[in-house]
Formats: sequence, structure tokens, C-alpha cells
Amino acid sequence: MAAIAVGCGLSVLACGVAAGPAFAQSVAIEDEIAPATVDPVPEEPVPPGEVGIDDDDVLEDITVTATRTAEPVDHALSGTSVLDRSTIQTQTQPNRPSDFLDLIPGVTTSEQGGDPATAINIRGLQDFGRVNVMVDGARQNFQTSGHNANGAFYIDPEMIRSVDVTRGATATVYGSGAIGGVVDFRTLTADDVLSADQVVGGFVKAKYSTNGAEPLGHAEFAGRIGQAFDVVTAGTWSRSTDYRDGHYNRIENSWDDLLSGLAKARYRPTEDQQITASALLYRANFDKGTTTVRSTDATTETYSLGHTWAPLDNPLVDLRSNLYYTTTRTDQTEVAGNNVGSKRSFDVATTGFDVNNTSRFATGQIGHALTYGVDGFFDRVDNTDDQNNSNKYTPNGRRSVYGGFVQDQATWEWLEVISAVRLDGYELTGGNVDNSGGRASPKLTVGVTPVPWITVFGTYAEAYRAPAITETLINGIHPGVEFEFRPNPNLKPEVAHEFEGGVNLRFDDVLRDGDRVRVKAVAYYNQVDDYIDLKSVQIDPPPPPPTPGYYYQYQNVAKAVLWGGELEAVYDVGFAFAGLSGQIVRGVDQNTGEELASVPPDRLIATLGGRAFDARLVAGTRVSMVAGKNGSPSGWPESPGYTTVDLFASYQVTERISANLNLDNIFNRQYTQYLDLSASPGFNARLAVGIKL
Repeated sequence: MAAIAVGCGLSVLACGVAAGPAFAQSVAIEDEIAPATVDPVPEEPVPPGEVGIDDDDVLEDITVTATRTAEPVDHALSGTSVLDRSTIQTQTQPNRPSDFLDLIPGVTTSEQGGDPATAINIRGLQDFGRVNVMVDGARQNFQTSGHNANGAFYIDPEMIRSVDVTRGATATVYGSGAIGGVVDFRTLTADDVLSADQVVGGFVKAKYSTNGAEPLGHAEFAGRIGQAFDVVTAGTWSRSTDYRDGHYNRIENSWDDLLSGLAKARYRPTEDQQITASALLYRANFDKGTTTVRSTDATTETYSLGHTWAPLDNPLVDLRSNLYYTTTRTDQTEVAGNNVGSKRSFDVATTGFDVNNTSRFATGQIGHALTYGVDGFFDRVDNTDDQNNSNKYTPNGRRSVYGGFVQDQATWEWLEVISAVRLDGYELTGGNVDNSGGRASPKLTVGVTPVPWITVFGTYAEAYRAPAITETLINGIHPGVEFEFRPNPNLKPEVAHEFEGGVNLRFDDVLRDGDRVRVKAVAYYNQVDDYIDLKSVQIDPPPPPPTPGYYYQYQNVAKAVLWGGELEAVYDVGFAFAGLSGQIVRGVDQNTGEELASVPPDRLIATLGGRAFDARLVAGTRVSMVAGKNGSPSGWPESPGYTTVDLFASYQVTERISANLNLDNIFNRQYTQYLDLSASPGFNARLAVGIKL
């Protein structure tokens, strides 16, 4: 498989080609269909919970995270992918976000056992905010130290309306630190529940998974008063048991109980204004660990208040603001190990804001979309531990990060130029440390469309990431093998310098009338100066035994270099569709020449499917081929390559009743995804039935 992927020279995506028949999002903007959303737009039938999307919401759905401006994804001058709800639910019926995020090229996730938290890796970069994960514009900055990723988030897939992913350091307008990319989740609105003529309505769903014996119940209810006000509430309950891998071995402590809820209200005081208030709650119970096992209660609360104002008669004003608060807390009690009954908690809270405006005007024959704004967030970490250890490995502290930007998206006939600069600053305090810093990061993108079917683009962008609280302040003795973790108050921020080039291809009526081909090929080279990594440092002179002659400390690597390629390509002819998805990522520590442990393996995904009965039935298969990885110098074990085959089908039984069947890993292949701590599930069947009320 690796030879195939390398031979291609780039990786390919069709993660959304098999979405269900409802792509009402496609009605407002011609050719906005992304590689992740390529179904035609039949008038009927429309699945439950997928209707009532008006033109305003269309623009929101396809906002490209690299620029903040609404534009077709297959025209976007960046490595950007969009998955909508229909795609996510039809293809994967996800239990966790990784079920659909891993379909996107350049994106790899990692998880551990029963902990339903997800960590995201983009182009070999992860941890400590290198990937900016947002839910309704609210940053998810939760992190704990351990044998896991240093940065993860909790979200119920049933609450997701869409997800936009921008790969690389090009999204300077979406806050500080995102040297790897941006993942922007958006939760349900009333338009996802109500059809255009409904005042009150709902949607309920029941799902059952065989591997892990997971029953799930989900309900949504919404109402609107004219065009001025609407509200939506949703809730999910699920309970799983330990799953089994491809060898039928039970993976201990892989169960979890989930309860989540969403409440969102929108008020339009005038035709051109909208105020949105939302509250999202996620709570899960599970056991975490192997030798030392801790009963864990994880809770995430996200609150946001947003305002948009776009006067129809004033193109200079398209003002958007958002104020948010997110807190994630895990409370743990040791139930197996050396200190049974001891308790500890991790509590990370983030308060933030984001205000930006886009002014549209022309200078001669050149059109401009000038976007400018300010943003910032404040992290507070407060941890407790009966054994007085966890608050050393994940130390308490405070960090403020703030910035502003200006971006001009200039268009003239076949030429588009995006120029931007971002100013970042930060302050970090804790213990005896009081650090601060700042920097300006430029960006320049040039896109050329000589003929309507091709756009060629190139970008140079810089991005700035301030050191995290843990990287700076970690201080303690590792249990078992008692080596030291030492703080490093002299850490410098990371600075990414990324070159990205790509091409978008758009062909219609290729083999027959009505068919479409969409291709996005991207290659990149990212040089990260002062890259922060955990390093083993020899003590000179060495201490007498049994004290280890080394300690660990986060240090600035002089330079880390990552490079690779992606290619998103789909073919759709209405009654059938096909596509590929994949990635090639490479990355080294230039000090040592060793590969970075965070670099994921090559991956290639092929999707083939069809539609029947006026697109009421959508069915297909997905083959995922993942290359092997050698063990890394930092201790990650060798990861053999593997191939899995999945089947999926959705059927619109009646106007109100829909059914989905997903068969994952149908050959029960034994494998462990790279950077995961537990073997992945063997064969799993998932059946879901939804009813529109």
C-alpha cells in the first residue's frame, strides 16, 4: 500500500462522496460542492433532520476556515475540506469523531481505551494547541499529561451539524497557535430539525452497535416564531460495553456511558442581524488505565454568545462577534493500583472572544474582501491530587493569548491574491515563572484561474504558537522508573514557515451529461523554528545509583521540518460515485535527523457507491489501506500496516422514517491505529432508525 501511495506522489480524498440524497446546502451557490459533499441535489426525498436550510445557512456552511469568507470549497486556495451532517451520518454513523475525521486527508486522530476524548493530528502536528479545535467558535484547550496525546476534546457526534478543516498554517484569521491547522465544529440549529413550513417539530433516533453492545438514543426538538426567533434542544444517551479486537480479545476498560445535551436560541431583531446563544453539555463515565485504573467522570461545558450584522445596503459591514466559555473537568478515583481510593481532578477552563468584520468594495476592476479583527483567550488550569503528583505533571497556571489580524482578498478576473498579517502576544504565569512575548506573522496566497476548470494556487504563511502551561511548568518524579521532569521557564514560542501549493480541477459532463469530476491536489513544506519537544537530558556529572543519570524537559528543537502531499478527487454521475482519500506525511527533527513521533503513516482510502429508487437508497463500500510505521525514538512501538473494508447504506423508508446500516471492518482485521494505546475494534455492525416528528 505504501508503494501505491508514494507512487501516486500525493494522497486523495473522497470522504463525502457517499453522503445521503439530501444536500440542500447546494442550492445557493453554483459549484460549491466540495470533495466532501458531492451528491446531486434532488428535490425529493429529503431525509429527516436534514431540511429547512435557507440561503443564509448555506453561506455559513461553506465558510472556508482559511479566509473566513464564504466561497466554494473546490475553489478555495487552501487544503480545506468540509463534512456536513448527511455525509457524516450516512457514511459512518459515528460513535466518536474519529470515525469521520480519519476520512479527511492529512488528518489523523488518536484515542485510548474507554476514554472518548479525541486528539487531532494534522500534517504531523498535534498537542498543546498546534491544531486549533473549536466548537461553535469556542476553543477546546483541555490537556492532561500521561501516556496519551497532550490535547484532546470531548464532543457528541450526534450534535454536529458540520465540520470545516483547514490543514496547515494558513488560517491566520482563526486565532493564535494553529501551526498545524484548524478544525471548526458547528452544532445543530433549528433549521436542521424543521422543514421550511414547520413551526414545531422534532427528530428521534435509535442506534445499536454490536461490538461493544452500544445502544444509543437521540432526540431533537425545535420551534420557531416567524423569522424572528427559533430554538433547538437535543439530547443523547448511550451506554457501551468493552469492545473486542480482530482476535476476539476483549479490550478491558473500553466501555463508557455518555449523556449530552444542547440548547440553542437564535433571535433576529432586524433583517440583517442575528444573535445566537448556545449551551453544550457533555458528560461521560469510564475507567481509564491498565495497571493503575481510575474511575473517571469527564464533563465538558461550552457556552457561547454570538452576534452577526450584515446590512443589505452596506457592503462595508459584515460584522461577527463571539464570546465563549469552555470548561473541561475530569474527576478520577483510583480503583486498581498502589493507591486505591485516592482522588485527583483536572480542570481546564478557557474564556475567549473573537470580533471581526469584512468590508467588500472595489478599486477599479479589482474586488476586495477586507477582513480585520481581534481575538483572545485566557486559559486557567486548576488541578488537585491526593498524591500531589498530577498537578506537577499537568501543572496549575494561567495563560493569556491575544492577537489581531488584517486580510485582503483581492480578485481581478482570473487572478486572486490573499495578503494578510497577524499580530500575536501572550503572557504565562505559574510557580515562579512570568513569561511573555509576541510576533507578527505574514501570509500571501496567489491563485490563478486561466480557464474555468482549473485554479492553481500557492501560499507562504507563518504562524506563531506560545508555549503551553505544561510545557513550561511541568515538574515532578515519574512513578515507577523514577526519573525527573523539569520545568523550562526559558522556552521560546514556535514559529512555522509553511509553503503550500495546489491545484483545483472542476470538470462537468465528462463521460456523460450531468456527471462531475472534482480534484484538489496540495503539496506542502512546513519548517517550524524552535519546535518544542520532550527531550531526555543527560546529567553531568551523573548522580550515584540508583538515581537515573538523566531527566526529561520540554526544549526548543532548533528546527523541525514536515512535508507531504494530499489530493482530493471524486467522480459523481448521479446513480454512482467513486473517490479516493489519503495522505503522505514526512517530518524530521533536523538536530538529530530522526523522524518525529507524531508523523502518521501513509493512508489511502477508496470509496465506491451508488444510488437507487430516486436516490432514496444510497449504498457503498470503503477500503482503507494504511502503511506500517517503524518504532519511533521516543518509544512508540512499531505499527504494522493494515487494510480494512467497510460497507454503508442509508434508505429513506418513508417521508418521515429513515434507516442506516454500517458494517465496519467486515473481515475482522486485527490492527492498532498508530499512536493509539489499544487495539482497534474488530467487526462491528451499526443499525440506526430515525423518525421525523
